[in-house]
Amino acid sequence: MIGYLILAVLVAFIAVVAIRTIRFRPKPQPEVTKEEIAFDRDAAVDSLAQLVRCKTVSYNDHSLEDEGEFQKLISLLPTLYPNVFGTCTFQQLPDRALLLRWPGKQEGDPAVMMAHYDVVPVNEEKWDKPPFAGIIEDGILWGRGTLDTKVTFNGVLSAANYLIGQGFQPEKDIYFAFSGGEEINGQGAPNIVAYFTEHGIHPAIVVDEGGAVVENVFPGVKQPCGLIGIAEKGMLNAAPSPPAVTPPPPSPTPRWAFWRRPASGWRIIPSRPTSTAPLPRCSTRWDGIQRHCTG
Repeated sequence: MIGYLILAVLVAFIAVVAIRTIRFRPKPQPEVTKEEIAFDRDAAVDSLAQLVRCKTVSYNDHSLEDEGEFQKLISLLPTLYPNVFGTCTFQQLPDRALLLRWPGKQEGDPAVMMAHYDVVPVNEEKWDKPPFAGIIEDGILWGRGTLDTKVTFNGVLSAANYLIGQGFQPEKDIYFAFSGGEEINGQGAPNIVAYFTEHGIHPAIVVDEGGAVVENVFPGVKQPCGLIGIAEKGMLNAAPSPPAVTPPPPSPTPRWAFWRRPASGWRIIPSRPTSTAPLPRCSTRWDGIQRHCTG
């Protein structure tokens, strides 16, 4: 009897969800008038193409990287964005971090615009066009980094370059913070954070890479959607770390240490063994941890 009652409740629940789903209609949206924005489109596209032609591929094994390509990109920036480099202070921080400050009219907590200019490795044989040639064909720019995220890098600098040329000055400082090792979780961004901390800089807002403008992705939504990310999952890397010297009893062997990457950078959190029978205990803990690991 109880089984039939549960089944009836379940069927009723599914029916209600199905009916409400079928009857759902988005609320009417007011028609949005597109505002024409003046900027040098050709210059912005050409700048992105030149950035794409820099083969800034990052690897965990740094011996595989071409440092010359990273320096090539950095050396291009004053030419591509002359107004920015004529107005903003520019400095290079360790691990390929780039930081520019656009002075505002008054003091106050600044805005930070972020992006990264490194890209992941690519299997060039599977591309329809060479990924680092910056080919523009039929209104499409082909290349690695055109989405993730040299496009953002170029977008904020092109916008600033145009606005500075028009005599615009922001009310408060704007920082452009760029990493050259984001794809491998490099220390560029933490070094920028450390710089802000050391100099007492407290951003009012930080804008980083987000989603793309997509079409026909969400069922029932026919208009283009700009995806705005308001949060991001964290990351935990865990690895066994054998002791340098075999510990005396009753300390278990092996001991474990967990690597965590907070905003301030990497650090090691040693575990505290509490059992003389470590393997089952470690196995259980590891199983619980790995279910929440992102990679």
